[in-house]
Amino acid sequence: MNNTIEFTSDIKTTAVFSKDHKKRYLLKMEWDAKKAKACIIMTYPSTANEYELDQTSMLVRNNAVAQGYGSISIVNVFCGLDLTKPETDRTNSSVIAEECAKADVIIVAYGRGTAHTEGKEQLKEALKKQFKGKLYTIIDSAGAPFSHPLSPRARVWAVEKLENID
Repeated sequence: MNNTIEFTSDIKTTAVFSKDHKKRYLLKMEWDAKKAKACIIMTYPSTANEYELDQTSMLVRNNAVAQGYGSISIVNVFCGLDLTKPETDRTNSSVIAEECAKADVIIVAYGRGTAHTEGKEQLKEALKKQFKGKLYTIIDSAGAPFSHPLSPRARVWAVEKLENID
C-alpha cells in the first residue's frame, strides 16, 4: 500500500420539504465551510433529498466543486413537486431570499425555455434589485446564457456575471 493515497470527505446535505412532502424548498450541500458559498436558482425542484441525488443535483454539485465553491444551495422558482401545477408560496420566496443573502454567488440557471417567462423575469428583476453584483448565469458551449445544468452544452460550467449579459 506504499503507492496509494486515501482521501476522505464529508458532505453535509440538508433538504427542506413542506410537512406534506408536496413541496421542496431547499437542497443544500456543504463540503468546505471556508470556501465561497453559491446558490443556484432553477425552475422546478426534484425529489432529490438529503440521501438521494438526481442527475441535475449531481451535476450542480460536481460543477460547484470544480468552480471552487465550498457549498451549493439549490432553490427553485417553483416549489411544488407536481410539475403539472407550477406553484410557489411565501415560504419558497423566504428561502430563496435567505439563501441568496448567505451566498457569495447567485447563479440564475432556469434555462431558456419559454414556459413561465413572466415568473422567471419577475424573480430575475427582484434579484437584480437586491443582489446586484452577486448574480451570475451559466453560459453554454455555444455562448448562450441562462443555461440549465442538464443541458448537454452546459455540462461543464462557464459562469458569467449577469450584468454583463443584460
